[in-house]
Amino acid sequence: MASSLKVCGMLLALLCLLCRLLVHSKNISWREFMKQHHLNPNREFNNYKCDALMREKGLENKNSNIFIYISWFKIKKICINNRWNDRYRNAYVWFRYALKVLKCYWENSKNSYRESRSYNYFEFHCNMDGYVDGIEDLKMVQPINS
Repeated sequence: MASSLKVCGMLLALLCLLCRLLVHSKNISWREFMKQHHLNPNREFNNYKCDALMREKGLENKNSNIFIYISWFKIKKICINNRWNDRYRNAYVWFRYALKVLKCYWENSKNSYRESRSYNYFEFHCNMDGYVDGIEDLKMVQPINS
């Protein structure tokens, strides 16, 4: 009896470990998306500068990048359907509100990044796990003059 309890305990522990690995591996593309495109709203939008951002986020080899100014919690909820446990999977979802955007473009003549700020509507891609993993389309509403 004691040996069967040990075996069951070991199997349960292994199952818990596997579940933890699966849960954390699902968010890899979401974490990468956040690293490359997220700007924290706890900091003033006008304080973000492209040269520093591209260096901080390890994107200095890219010619351009789009950063969105939104809380991480709202990004995480984009792929959630009406019910909290129902997610859009491998789908394209338009976000219903315009978001502040900082676009960075490499300018060879100045050897630095040029900035463009605006409000945009976004279409996000929800991966097979139901998390945002990419920006598919955006429509500019209005430029932001800084």
